Amino acid sequence: MAGKKTKWSSCNLLEPATEGSRLWQFSVSSKRVKLSGELRVAEGDDPPAKAVAKDWSDLISRKLNIATLPPEKVFLRVVDLPECEPDELLPMVEFQIEDLSPLPMAQTVWSAEVVPGSESPGGDQTVLVTIAERSVVQDRLEELEAANFLADRVEVPLLRELVPGEPREDGAHIQLVQGADSVLALVSWWFGGRLCDVNSFNLPDHEDSRDTLAEKINSVAWAGEVAGWMPGEPACHLAKRGDVAGDWNAALAKCFGDRIREVEPASEVDLATAAVEFAARTTAPGLMIEEYSVRNRQRFQDGLWMEGIKGVVALMLLGLLGFYVYGSMLQSTLQDKHDLVTVKSNQYTKALLLKAKVETLEKQKALKFAALAAWDKVSTGLPAEMKFTRMRFESSRAVDGSTGRKLLITGAADAGQATLIDDYQEALTRMESDNGKALFSGVRADSIRQDTRKKQTVWSLTCDFNGE
Repeated sequence: MAGKKTKWSSCNLLEPATEGSRLWQFSVSSKRVKLSGELRVAEGDDPPAKAVAKDWSDLISRKLNIATLPPEKVFLRVVDLPECEPDELLPMVEFQIEDLSPLPMAQTVWSAEVVPGSESPGGDQTVLVTIAERSVVQDRLEELEAANFLADRVEVPLLRELVPGEPREDGAHIQLVQGADSVLALVSWWFGGRLCDVNSFNLPDHEDSRDTLAEKINSVAWAGEVAGWMPGEPACHLAKRGDVAGDWNAALAKCFGDRIREVEPASEVDLATAAVEFAARTTAPGLMIEEYSVRNRQRFQDGLWMEGIKGVVALMLLGLLGFYVYGSMLQSTLQDKHDLVTVKSNQYTKALLLKAKVETLEKQKALKFAALAAWDKVSTGLPAEMKFTRMRFESSRAVDGSTGRKLLITGAADAGQATLIDDYQEALTRMESDNGKALFSGVRADSIRQDTRKKQTVWSLTCDFNGE
């Protein structure tokens, strides 16, 4: 789901490069994204901790760390959906994602974005869906984690050239990306200012693959003619990355004839900049795995606590050192008073530490028993004519760091007891915690249905706790 938009102050984008990695550093403002530095990271070395690590300053000046995936590791799909609000896009795509994905849903990570300038007179919008295998993303995140680079997002920079900020010229826009022993062909079909289709073909770098690519493109063109979005004899806009062999042009000529125009691809820095601009303005989670987001956020918070403790200890030591020096200077005349102050100081320090420890334990105890207290009150208030079949406490954390807790209750009652269920729901909304405040911010009925076989009314309620 789309999260709350975050205002970033800086951004790091780490992508693989020849014999290591390349770290792009950007400053981010409300008006523009500006390159502030570029570092080469040798193979086996970690990115500079000063550049990528987060500390107390991140609470004020937020830093975004972006990991990248190569384009051959993702699947691309184009769908037309009704226009909607930004936070409604992902739920709409979710209804179709199972049909769009070539992999089982449990094995995938996906994201979606609206293609700029895609609105049609009929009220539809074109949406690009990006799908990656979960294990591929997970391996990348763990690889970077081992290098002390805790990613906030996962992006595919080359997609920013595939889907630019404005509509492209009519025709097929083909990017050939030379790999070690393969060639990736990314093909986007634009007609009438709309992205009609996207294809990705990763082919071995040998002569037979040339004809294979031509066959695949002709198949797409034929399907486009049948669907009605492909005009006759489309033009080809060809961009090459790396040392791509010239005979690929000859193969493409079988599809486009002399309608091939070579164009200069976007530079690596332009792609990195576009990827950061997209990440900074979007509210979608991208290809990031939620479990890793939560874990990285927890590591950041734990790190802040440790730094805080170190700071307190350092201040205490500094204070004690100063006190000792001062006491030494006055030792001849103030020895008795110095000893008394030292004793009182140690007692006070121990008292503060003991108080802090007690407060921490009290908070932990309150958190652990909050659910049990709620369950007790809910169970006590249950009418005798009703019974629980299931009770579950859930806690979830949103992208903005806030925590929500819910109590999910499922039960049964005798047939015809719908009024009794409504009364119980109303009683839950009035239920108070021990401090006299409303226990739940809201109580909603997920389902109330009749089980004619068991002659029962089966019901399900969701209770949202107040606060965290």
